[in-house]
Amino acid sequence: AVIVGGKKAISFTLHCEGCCATRQFSRPLACLWEKRMIETAPWGEDSQAIETQIISHNNFHTSIQRSPEVSRAMEEVNLSLILEQEFDSLKKMSHNRLSQLRDLQNIIEEIFKAIMWVNEKEEEELMFDWGDKNIDQYIPKKQESYSRLMRDLEEKEKELNKLKMKSDALLNKGHPASDKIEAYMETLQTQWSWLLQITKCIEVHLKENSSYSQFFKEANETNARLQKEHEMIRSNFICDKSTPLERLTELLKTLEKDKERIMENKRQVQSLLSKSKSIVRLKPRNPEEKSSSPIMVQALCDFKQDQKGILKGNEGILKDNSQRSKWLVTGPGGLDMTIPSVCLLIPPPNPLSISLATKNEKFYEAIMNIWNQLNINIKSLISWQYCVKDINYINSLTLTMLSKMRPEEYRSVIKRLETTYQEFLRTSQGSEMFKEEDKKNLQSHFDQAQQHYDTLLVQLPNYQEKEVKIVTKEESSKVTQEITPKPKPQPPAATINLALLTSLEELRQRLEVTESGLTNHLHLPMGDNSLHQCSVHIQKLQNVHKDLESIHDEYLRVRESISNQLKGLPADSDQAKFLRSQLGIINQKIGILQGLYTVYIQRLSAMKALMQSLLQAEDTIKAHEARLTEKETSSLDLRELENQRCTLKHMRNDLEQKRGLLTAMDSDLAKAIQCNSQITESFHRCDVDLSKYSDQVNQMGDRWRRIQKQIESRIWDLDKQEKQLIQYQQSSSTLEQWLENARKRQDALQLVKLNDIQTLMNHLNQQKALHNEIKGKREKVEDVQKSADTCASSIKDYELQLASYGSGLETLLNVPIKRTMLQSPASVVRQEAADHQTHYIELLTRSTDYYKYLGELLKNMEEMKLSNTRIELLEEELRRLKEDLQDRNERNKSLEDTLARYKLELSQSKDELCSIEEVKRTTAMQVNAAKESLGSTQSQIQDLNEQLTRIQYQLDEEKRKRRLAEERYTTQQEEYEAAVRRRQKELEELNWLKIDLEKSVKDKERELERLKIQLDDEAARRRNAESEISKTSMMVHMSQSQYNELLLEKDGLLAKLKLMEQDKNRHKQLEDELATIRRSLEMEIRNKKRLEDEKNSMLSEFNTIKFQYEQKTTQIRQSESDREKVDRERLSLKTEIERLRHELKCLEEKYRSKLTISEKEASELAKKIDSLQREIQRLQQRPSTLCRQTQTDEKCMTVKGIRGEVSVSELVKAELLDETDMKKLNQGQLSSKDIEEKLKSYLHGSTCIAGIYDEADNRIMTFYMAMKEGLLMRGTTLELLEAQAASGFIVDPVNNVFLTVEEAAKRGIIGKEFKNKLLSAEKAVTGYKDPATGKTVSLFQAIEKGLIEEGHGIRLLEAQIASGGIIDPVESHRIDVSVAYKRGYFDEKMNEILSYEGDDTKGFFDPNTKENLTYLQLKARCTTDPQTGLILLPIKDKNRPKSPNEERTNVLRKRRVVIVDPDTGLEMTVREAYHKELIDYETFLDLSEQESEWEEITIKGSDGSARLVIVDRKTGAQYDIQDCLDRGVIDKGFLDQYRSGKLGLTQFGEGIVSKTNNPGMIIATSSVDDVVTCSSPTQARPSSPTVRKRFNSISITVSPPPMFDDHSPVGAIFDTETLEKITIPEALRRGIVDTLTAQRLLEAQACTGGIINPATGERLSLEDAVHQSIIDESMAAKLKAAQKAYLGFEDVKTKRKMSAAEAVKEAWLPYEAGQRFLEYQYLTGGLVDPSTRQRITIEEAIRKRWLDGMGAQKLQDYRSYQKNLTCPKTKLKISYKDAMDKCMVEESNGMKMLQASSISSKGISSPYNVSNPGSRSGSRPGSRSGSRRGSVDYSSSFSYNFSSSSTSYSTKVPS
Repeated sequence: AVIVGGKKAISFTLHCEGCCATRQFSRPLACLWEKRMIETAPWGEDSQAIETQIISHNNFHTSIQRSPEVSRAMEEVNLSLILEQEFDSLKKMSHNRLSQLRDLQNIIEEIFKAIMWVNEKEEEELMFDWGDKNIDQYIPKKQESYSRLMRDLEEKEKELNKLKMKSDALLNKGHPASDKIEAYMETLQTQWSWLLQITKCIEVHLKENSSYSQFFKEANETNARLQKEHEMIRSNFICDKSTPLERLTELLKTLEKDKERIMENKRQVQSLLSKSKSIVRLKPRNPEEKSSSPIMVQALCDFKQDQKGILKGNEGILKDNSQRSKWLVTGPGGLDMTIPSVCLLIPPPNPLSISLATKNEKFYEAIMNIWNQLNINIKSLISWQYCVKDINYINSLTLTMLSKMRPEEYRSVIKRLETTYQEFLRTSQGSEMFKEEDKKNLQSHFDQAQQHYDTLLVQLPNYQEKEVKIVTKEESSKVTQEITPKPKPQPPAATINLALLTSLEELRQRLEVTESGLTNHLHLPMGDNSLHQCSVHIQKLQNVHKDLESIHDEYLRVRESISNQLKGLPADSDQAKFLRSQLGIINQKIGILQGLYTVYIQRLSAMKALMQSLLQAEDTIKAHEARLTEKETSSLDLRELENQRCTLKHMRNDLEQKRGLLTAMDSDLAKAIQCNSQITESFHRCDVDLSKYSDQVNQMGDRWRRIQKQIESRIWDLDKQEKQLIQYQQSSSTLEQWLENARKRQDALQLVKLNDIQTLMNHLNQQKALHNEIKGKREKVEDVQKSADTCASSIKDYELQLASYGSGLETLLNVPIKRTMLQSPASVVRQEAADHQTHYIELLTRSTDYYKYLGELLKNMEEMKLSNTRIELLEEELRRLKEDLQDRNERNKSLEDTLARYKLELSQSKDELCSIEEVKRTTAMQVNAAKESLGSTQSQIQDLNEQLTRIQYQLDEEKRKRRLAEERYTTQQEEYEAAVRRRQKELEELNWLKIDLEKSVKDKERELERLKIQLDDEAARRRNAESEISKTSMMVHMSQSQYNELLLEKDGLLAKLKLMEQDKNRHKQLEDELATIRRSLEMEIRNKKRLEDEKNSMLSEFNTIKFQYEQKTTQIRQSESDREKVDRERLSLKTEIERLRHELKCLEEKYRSKLTISEKEASELAKKIDSLQREIQRLQQRPSTLCRQTQTDEKCMTVKGIRGEVSVSELVKAELLDETDMKKLNQGQLSSKDIEEKLKSYLHGSTCIAGIYDEADNRIMTFYMAMKEGLLMRGTTLELLEAQAASGFIVDPVNNVFLTVEEAAKRGIIGKEFKNKLLSAEKAVTGYKDPATGKTVSLFQAIEKGLIEEGHGIRLLEAQIASGGIIDPVESHRIDVSVAYKRGYFDEKMNEILSYEGDDTKGFFDPNTKENLTYLQLKARCTTDPQTGLILLPIKDKNRPKSPNEERTNVLRKRRVVIVDPDTGLEMTVREAYHKELIDYETFLDLSEQESEWEEITIKGSDGSARLVIVDRKTGAQYDIQDCLDRGVIDKGFLDQYRSGKLGLTQFGEGIVSKTNNPGMIIATSSVDDVVTCSSPTQARPSSPTVRKRFNSISITVSPPPMFDDHSPVGAIFDTETLEKITIPEALRRGIVDTLTAQRLLEAQACTGGIINPATGERLSLEDAVHQSIIDESMAAKLKAAQKAYLGFEDVKTKRKMSAAEAVKEAWLPYEAGQRFLEYQYLTGGLVDPSTRQRITIEEAIRKRWLDGMGAQKLQDYRSYQKNLTCPKTKLKISYKDAMDKCMVEESNGMKMLQASSISSKGISSPYNVSNPGSRSGSRPGSRSGSRRGSVDYSSSFSYNFSSSSTSYSTKVPS
């Protein structure tokens, strides 16, 4: 037998006893070699390589199966037991390797598929272009794609968790290729984490790009709106001097109104200007866009490339973006790296957005300037019109006209002219309507009018005197009456001196000029040089005062002259009165003007003082603001920080000293306001605008206070920074010293030479201690990182405060502040912390690698030691064999001597041969015997030589292995040290060198493998040669020579190996030379970079020239853009025309298709008519013609189907007829009647329930008649009739007639109220018409297309299948399920729904037992009429008593109240009717109390005893029948009534409940404001069915004592819609809790003590919970791991019970599940010790080494808890801690109940409730809604009548 192992083949031949003794050692050694080959066999890197290994190992495994020859050989040798054991061990090891290879292949294939899926998603997202091209189109599509991606990731995460569990299981089993599995899983985890990072980047891009798109859309719309405003204001307000005054007034009013509309754009323009600063840049993402300045990019996530990396938020410079997916970026530290573009954002500011917003702002300002100009123009024209009008009026005055006017009238005329002229001068400032020449002309006209007025005024007294003389007495009397109230006689002849009148007129004019001067100085249009202007005004006012004094002196002189003149006149003369009145007016005017001067001079003085105070305060404020804007950041130098603080304190003291400036400014302002208020109201239009100065004073005060606040804030921030900086520098320096010390110790350890195991173990212990110390410093590193982050954040906040203050000043003062770009100390701190962390990670990596290396080295040395031991044993065995061989040689020598002696005796005997023949024969025999003995001895010598050769070969092999192991150890140590040095110098170079080295090593290994194969071949040839050696000694010597030759070849091979080692050293030298070349190459690269910098400077100059050129071409582009806009509008019109044409074409095609369908239907109808005519003709022919029927006639033959004719060919296609039937049909042996009879069940038969059999009266009835007589309820009747209609026909069981719905309605078999519904059900036979295509579809297809309500359709389909099969409505016959699959009339999902025998699929009602059944179950309870063969539903005689032994079938009893809306025909539950406001709350409660679900189960105990229990499925309450009997709750008679059938299960259960109810349990909630109080369900009446109020306390029947505390887990679900406590699985069945949440809640129970029975409060094991039907088997299987978290995980080695925390550390439990179980235990009182079942604290868990510091901190941080539950009430994601907080607490026993409902309180529908709205059916895939449940048939008849504004109906409910 030949046993093959690897490349080795060993042959066994059995010769003799000596040979067997030699072989007994070779076979165990061969097995040992084979086992070693299996142990050291490699594992494939990928699935294909593993497949190759599986095939190879299969061959090997087949070859080592035992053959008969080997079995016989082992029986003959003495050590067969050893060989047997070795063979068994070898086969077992081979079998294990085969299974391990297959496991490895499966897991790697799954991981590889997952990696490929992740890579596909990653590639798709990396290649996406986030630029500005088509941004309005791709944003909504990308948002939808992103949502779809997140859904896919959620689903994929579940698959990856399962895959992780599989891989962890293999790793926990100790799979030999665990390193391969871990590598693949690490790759998958890395790719998965990277994809999640990409999704975060996508979210940012979507947000920023949406803002980008929205901004430019709004900005362009605003720009268009402003253009429209500009055009309107330009075109609507055109005016000039010829424009009438009325038109000008109208234009002014319209202009004021338009200002409000224009001002509305101000907010939008300012908003866009604010937003423009935060808009990202998208155009630079396009490589075609070139930028003259560097483009800054910002990282959206962390990214590392080799040893270079960039953190989230870091900024870099974009160097090359020619590739869409990857950009070349200069990151922090000036390192270039290639980063995926999706991870980068080009941050604000965006020049395009800012320029567009600025453009809109300037456009708006331009429009406002135009408005202001138009306002000035129109007002100036109006004032000009008024002024010209007054001038013309004055020029038209005459003495006659003036003499008829009172003095105040003509004075008001000239006053009005002066006023309008002054108004014109004011409004014409800046007007485009009047030039300087126009103003001079108007001024000349004004002067002429004044001169004309003065002339008339001087001439007026003489004119009046002449008038007195000339007019007649009558006229004089009349004139006198007009002028004065009483006629006065004329004065004496004496006349008034004309000079006095002239003096008076001059005084009056001088007073008016003086008054005008005062009023002109009253209006102070202060500019930038306000103080100087104020001084000038004071000087001018003083000059006016001097004029006023001179006027007063002149007045006194004229008064004296007039007094002298009046002495000669009568006192009552007109002249005297006139003069006295003129003097009084002038005197009064002088007094008023003197008073005004006093007020004006005081006000101007106060104004001057105010302005001086403002200037002084502003100088002080500006000086301090400038000092505050000098610094843009703080410093890391403590002395610099102290200097800054001292400067700030000095500034604060300086401000305090100068605080008097603020007080003086406020007092000056108050004084100015007081002085200004003293001016008379007649001059209000000339008041100084003090509000401006008041605003300035307030602004100065605000700026002063801002400076103080800024100083205080900065001092506080600098104090805080100093403390944080000191803390950071201390911790950083300490960490840096430790890192340096640890690095030196690590270097020292790595330099130690290791020669023996003891030294290695000591070295390993030292490395372990250092490694543990390094790991222990992780928290220290994290503390330093946190301290750095805190310090950096503080500095950043300080910088932000400085920048905010500077920006505020820029905005407030509208003055740009020059800033210098400085490196922020925060970045320095973060970089230092990052360097510390990098050094720490590097040190930890080195320590970990070296620690693993030492462990592997120790393992190799131990294996080497074991190999040495084996070699020593083999050498000892070889020595013993050599001694044995020497003994045999000595015996052979003695035999040779004996032979020689015999030869001598033979020669002597030859002389005596002739005489002694007998002696001759004897001697000859002795000689032959001696020869035979010699041959045997030679064969033994040959066998011993062969054995010696084999042992020598094995010895050499072991020595070679030892030498190879030593060389491998030396090589590994040297390679490791070299790798460490190379990695410190150049990590990137190491990667390439490593690849090259691995290639060379693989080549050398292949060369060694080839040499080994040659050596094996040579050994095989040697063994073949040895087997052919003859028995003579000559051939022995020849074999010995061949052996020597083989040794020479072996030496040659060893020499080749040495040459290969030399080649390896030369390769190393070449690598060093390569490093030198690379260094020179780096020098060249630096030179190239310098040249590139020079090139960049030249490019910058070129870009400047290019920019100037682009400015010149801007106008050209603008014109081109306008032209493109026109083209786009033309194209849009063209597109709209094309769209309209397309719609017209679609309408034509639509109507054409309808016409085609109609024509097709007409042709099909014609075909049917033809087929009927042919059938009539065929029937009229003789039967003999059937024998001559051809194959062509057979195709035209038809038979009668359910609704029409069916061709025979169709029956063949439907697989109802086979080839045999067709042959018979062709031969005339089979007629159409035979076919109809054969296929009766398919063509027109129906095995539906035909009617009712009334056992009480022994009669057969139709369903409708039974309903009329009260035997059936209306709903049950309708369901049974619908089942008949859907099965083909309505059955008249009395007359055995099958009718259509129309025929049945005519005969009265059904009522008219059912006709429409039954016609709808009959479409299941005739087919439904698809409104989209016009084709006829089947019932199943109608369900899929939504043409029929799903639950109703499924009930009809179930009845159709149960009554004979699925009906093809097109071909009008039934078909088998297989054919229905092919034709699309059925599928696996529907089959699963109909096969499921849960409550939701039982859509029919048994009126006898009150059970919900499927149609098949209901048929099984029917009887068959022996006369007609129809199936009838028996109605039991309720008066007939049942026998005690009669089998009870009411295992499950339900009672439902179904309400049918007669308008829509829809069935609904009581709760659905209440939610739709069809019934009131009292009726809802009454009907709800009559609904129940009872189940009878048998529970077997652990002792084998059985007990009967009934369970209320709605509440989970269980009642033990025997226990109720023992406690006296029920008596024996009550139980016998139930067993005899007189009482149903529902009545029996409710009887027990009524006798055990004890109101006393209170349910309380922790959120008082979330509920309202009610004492019972009937009192909790919501104000609106759609908005139900919550509740605070409800009386519920329960009896268990308090058994739960605040730390107990969630024990039950409280259904807020039905107001009941239910189990978690029941909530899952109702669809108000999803599967995952239910499993998590049950896990929390299982891992903290057991499953909770809400009815009793007991904690049960999984087995007991399954027995009591609280959970099912599938859920129990999912909860086993959680139960072990409480009972403990058994360590297979020590048999010790491990806690959940220990199981996680030992990898017995997946991390995610373990963390979840630990959270549950911690939240419910503490971690569980499985040995004592007691809770322990976190501190105890740390002392027991269950947890480390990080794990304990994570458990105590509730915010880190994963939100893996869905709140059953709000449908939002919550953690288990949140769920416990949201629970209600049952006061009687403390049980926590989580509230749940089908509709969330947030308005979100349940994502896992797949039932119809309002249905409370389960969430099992494929289950139907509550509308499939059958109606309830009750024997009693009291009813409720319900009505609302839109619906009225009635229903019968049982008592």
